[in-house]
Amino acid sequence: MDTLGSLVDSSLVRPQTRYGEPWFALLETIREYALDRLREGGEWTEAHDRHAAYFLALAEPAAADLAGPGQLAWLDRLEAEHDNLRAAMSWLVDHGPLEQAVHLSQVAWRFWWLRGHAAELARLGDDFVAGSEDLPSFQHAVALTRAGFILIGNGDPARGQQLLEQTLPLYRQVSEKLGVLMNATVLATLGHLAATRRDYADAGKLLDHGRTLLAEVRGDDLAGYDRLQYLLTAALLYNCQHDHDGAAQLFTNGLAVARRAQDWSPLLVSLYDLALARQAQGDLAGAAEHLQEGLALAAQAGDETSAAYYLEVLAAVAAQQDNPRRAVRLFAAARSILDARGSGWLHAFVPRVPHDDAALAALRSPIGDAAFDQAQAWGRSAGSKPAVEYALQKP
Repeated sequence: MDTLGSLVDSSLVRPQTRYGEPWFALLETIREYALDRLREGGEWTEAHDRHAAYFLALAEPAAADLAGPGQLAWLDRLEAEHDNLRAAMSWLVDHGPLEQAVHLSQVAWRFWWLRGHAAELARLGDDFVAGSEDLPSFQHAVALTRAGFILIGNGDPARGQQLLEQTLPLYRQVSEKLGVLMNATVLATLGHLAATRRDYADAGKLLDHGRTLLAEVRGDDLAGYDRLQYLLTAALLYNCQHDHDGAAQLFTNGLAVARRAQDWSPLLVSLYDLALARQAQGDLAGAAEHLQEGLALAAQAGDETSAAYYLEVLAAVAAQQDNPRRAVRLFAAARSILDARGSGWLHAFVPRVPHDDAALAALRSPIGDAAFDQAQAWGRSAGSKPAVEYALQKP
């Protein structure tokens, strides 16, 4: 500490505060000089290996980090270390061992998805695939699964589907519970992808198969991360059905499982799907209630893209409730957020309501050109936080 203090006093290290904790950073010129010296000293590889090992351990969630407020604190901790996590991941992918890179993506995928960083992992998908062929079957399957999820989260569900389908025969070779559970997780994801394509027959087959596999795994026998994975898979398997009445019941079951897990990802999928089912049944008040809960959760988790998809459905509900001005504001705000932040991950698991220019144009005549332009301008410029606050208000 004395040495660190002297470096701060000499202005070679700058003190900072992030998420309420003290941080220290090198001046950029000093950092570049230190990196050059590190290369010259022959400790380059050792330093990077130690760095990657440290941040792999940091990203590993403890039991308290897996649910509710603990998960939010864990997300904040990883956000504060975002640059270091990205550097550790890149080093492990480029220099190995690849198993550790796959493990890092497996334990920290919620961070990259919920905090809108999926795009930076997209280039690693092909690296996972190319480097995993020599791994044992289960580890190869896990690498393909992580690569598939990365592509889905970055807006390439077709390529992600291809990789996930390749894992199914590999997981069938594994009799352990984790292998069966991962197989069910892949089937749940493939079922959702089929449903978003409106291929409900294929979706039903995949999800039924996944539920059969899940029945072989006793969730009560699992603990920690495996228990959370079980609950997530169960929620996803219950969250896909095209029959509105049947869907509402399945989505209700999925939401109950997601609430037990207190895991943001299945909660956001479950609330969104259940809201669409309520909307299709004509229960607009019930739909709005689920949407506002999901919107608040997405905002709390810092997941701006998922919040935007919730804003879109709230806009559609507002239009059905004869509130076109509110609908225009919410549609415009959602589009602005997605234009700025990218497509996010939620769209790969849920169907979107009509959100194109035609949907907006239909709202112009009820309120007139001037009011329409004013509402659209507000939505475009509001920003994420004011738009969420507006959407959470009672109409």
